[in-house]
Amino acid sequence: MVLSEQQNFYPDISFVDDEGHRFALDLKSTYRVDGNRVNGMTLGAFTGYFRERNSTKNITFPYGSYSGHFVLGVIYSKTDGLIDERRRYNLEELERITSVIRDFQFFAQEKYHIASDRPGSGNTKNIGSVTEIDKLISGSGPFASLGEDVFDDYWMYYLTKDMARAAELKRPPYTNLRSYLKYKGLAK
Repeated sequence: MVLSEQQNFYPDISFVDDEGHRFALDLKSTYRVDGNRVNGMTLGAFTGYFRERNSTKNITFPYGSYSGHFVLGVIYSKTDGLIDERRRYNLEELERITSVIRDFQFFAQEKYHIASDRPGSGNTKNIGSVTEIDKLISGSGPFASLGEDVFDDYWMYYLTKDMARAAELKRPPYTNLRSYLKYKGLAK
């Protein structure tokens, strides 16, 4: 087990077996917005080390040297009501302290099984996750049936509007999975 050197390095934990095979494990959390959906998670960058598979910048080992990329996820509910986090408690009151989160649900999936076809945040270049709880738990995001090669190709060449302009394109060649499949000639 090799822990990440920096907070912003990928992955959080690298496992290396006796034959030298590497497995990436990222720890992710998100909160429920209702009984069926979560707020979503970011699943790592789609630029930098993701595109430059031999790069060692912001990553423990080169991305291409990992045999698999996994997510250990935690889904939780926010506690309803006002909680005064500044209140002081004495030791006898320890059991009366209200937690700010509750109802934990854990899952483990390969990254591409829970990835969506949209970025995970507006101002960074991160892969987003699906937001349906059942899809996170079962690993049935849109790339799960298409395979990791399609996931890799989609995100390695995905362009934001700004990236397309910088490449002197009027617009990105695709903006979602449907337009990607059409662009690649894989859909009608």
